[in-house]
Amino acid sequence: MYSCLYESLYLLVSQQSALPKGATLLGTILSSDKTNISTMTGDRVAHPLLISLANISMSTRLKNSSNSFVLTALLPVPKFIHKNKRIQGVLEDRLIHESLDIILRPLKQAAREGVMLSDPVGHSRYCFMPLASYIVDTPEAMMLATVSRKTSPVTMAMFKQFGDPFRHEPHTKSITLVQLAAIHTRADPSDIEVFFREAQKFRLNGISKPFWQDWILAELSHFLTTEFLHLIH
Repeated sequence: MYSCLYESLYLLVSQQSALPKGATLLGTILSSDKTNISTMTGDRVAHPLLISLANISMSTRLKNSSNSFVLTALLPVPKFIHKNKRIQGVLEDRLIHESLDIILRPLKQAAREGVMLSDPVGHSRYCFMPLASYIVDTPEAMMLATVSRKTSPVTMAMFKQFGDPFRHEPHTKSITLVQLAAIHTRADPSDIEVFFREAQKFRLNGISKPFWQDWILAELSHFLTTEFLHLIH
């Protein structure tokens, strides 16, 4: 076991890619959760996206007073009027992925090419920013992993296999992208109902372009961190 998330992330990156000499690794931690902010005055809902760094020690990051998580954006909470509720869900999920792709584009570029940033004492550092963790509840983890309901977002198990006494193979980015490529040969993503039907054959949820597809080293079974309360429920 590694004593902190940053150490395990550094080992992962050092094994899979050679960072330039003197480069600084800044592990990105994201968190999002759709939240009711009012029930008596219109049932208002917000979907905040927060960001933090894996370099910050866990004991500091978990303190509310440290303000280690910063509000990055408010994700859209749309209400689509399609007659099929499943298709409404696909449209909502696609919009979230498209929004995340736009919001997180600078971080993905920094993970791929690096970016010059100033440290606390004013020195310039060549920084790389891979996705270390995305903290979400289980329904949102499934949406981000582009899998359908009753399917594990981090392994290849479906609901009938959840009681197996062994861990199934990890749900990897490469497997998902191969499945999506196969679906694209059978259906046009703009024809949402047909694309969704083809995606269901692979137990996917109809997302055509996941936000993480071009984020280097962003591996689903590694960065998806479910909330403990939802995980043991």
